[in-house]
Amino acid sequence: MDGLLIGPATRRQALFASVCAFAILLTLALAAPRARDALPGIAPFMPMCALTVFTTSSIAAFLLGARFAATRVAMLAALGGAYAFTAITVALQLLMFPGVFARTGLLGALPHSAAWMWVFWHGGFPALVIVAELVRKRLPAPPFARERLDARGWLLIAAPAALAALLGVLVTHVDLASPFRDVANAAPAASPSAARASAIANNLAGLVICALNLIAIALVVLKGRLRLVLDLWIVVALLASLVDAALNTLSIERFTLGWYVARVFSMFAPGVLVCVLVWEVMALYRQLAEEHATLIRASARDALTRVYNRSYFDEQFRQAFERATRSGQPLSLVMLDVDHFKHYNDAFGHLHGDACLGAVAGALADTLANTLREPGGFVARYGGEEFALVLPDTGADDAAALAERARAAVEQLGIPSPAAGGLVTVSAGCATRDAIVASSPNALIEAADAALYAAKHAGRNRVSHAGASIA
Repeated sequence: MDGLLIGPATRRQALFASVCAFAILLTLALAAPRARDALPGIAPFMPMCALTVFTTSSIAAFLLGARFAATRVAMLAALGGAYAFTAITVALQLLMFPGVFARTGLLGALPHSAAWMWVFWHGGFPALVIVAELVRKRLPAPPFARERLDARGWLLIAAPAALAALLGVLVTHVDLASPFRDVANAAPAASPSAARASAIANNLAGLVICALNLIAIALVVLKGRLRLVLDLWIVVALLASLVDAALNTLSIERFTLGWYVARVFSMFAPGVLVCVLVWEVMALYRQLAEEHATLIRASARDALTRVYNRSYFDEQFRQAFERATRSGQPLSLVMLDVDHFKHYNDAFGHLHGDACLGAVAGALADTLANTLREPGGFVARYGGEEFALVLPDTGADDAAALAERARAAVEQLGIPSPAAGGLVTVSAGCATRDAIVASSPNALIEAADAALYAAKHAGRNRVSHAGASIA
């Protein structure tokens, strides 16, 4: 359960979420006393708000479903279902709302259909968050039951979506009394008693929705203890939903201060989690890129000596040769072989032989790092006890001098050897491709190998050079 979304919350993330929660509650405190103040009417504001909620809720449901598919955490599927439910209910409410797409609403809407869809939207979201908290630790199954867990998890997403559609069918076929008459653009009550009844219904529905939000917040805090990033931002989303319901309860008339602020928070509730989810995806991509780069670097290293391996040499040496050909700069190659290494292995065993190769590779790498002035040079294990030094922009004389320093560095390690000299030594062969004579990468390798053979034939523990250039 690692990653930004369900990983432990850092102190900075907790502080930022706390600031958002405080700002939400402060807005409620400032807006509540003036919730019924009339403001200029902006007719497109309501459909724009609904479309925004539909879009962000759909994105949140998709991202949470994708996260569930990757982690098999059932709570993520349940939260995805909560946002899928929100997306469908708000879409149906917009289609049924009188005067947006048709005078009496679409889908065969009855006078109070849009009002009820608003109630289901605002009550269903916290109720489904409660469900998500209840399955936080109940649904995860052992590995052998993964297929069953997948089916149950996807059901947590599909079932709320299907429920929202069924509720839409219900409110278009059953004429329910409206608890929020103005949401559906219904006419004012005809009598004082009807007005009082409508106000009681409005307040009752609003109180139920606010209570559901408070219960959901309490469950998230008690079960999750706000230790995860997900818990922090679900609480922030629930607070936004709570403010939305509270201000709608205080002011059901359209184009009032409470009405406008409530719709801003209805957009904020799904939007805040979408931002967190998108940020998580970015963080995961960054982490994946870093781990991929680390893996590539690790795969290029020889496991025994920790210098580059043969695969890396083959690729990088070819590229270095092509760059030298294009730029007309010299490129030198030094091939080194540990003298009498078979006798060393026979005398001391393979474990000591491995340690010897590691020490030789370290001496060669240190020599290259302390001597080579041009970037791009590297040491690679060519095979067995043979190593290669690739030296870009390095002429024949400098390559020979560096090879001599590398030979001396190995000798100065003072590793005992059964050979005649008593110490582990290396022989080296140098070859250089200059700007005048063109040659292939294989030709340069063959020339360095020939120079290495000449060094061994001349008595070992020495450096031989193939010449100023290789044809």
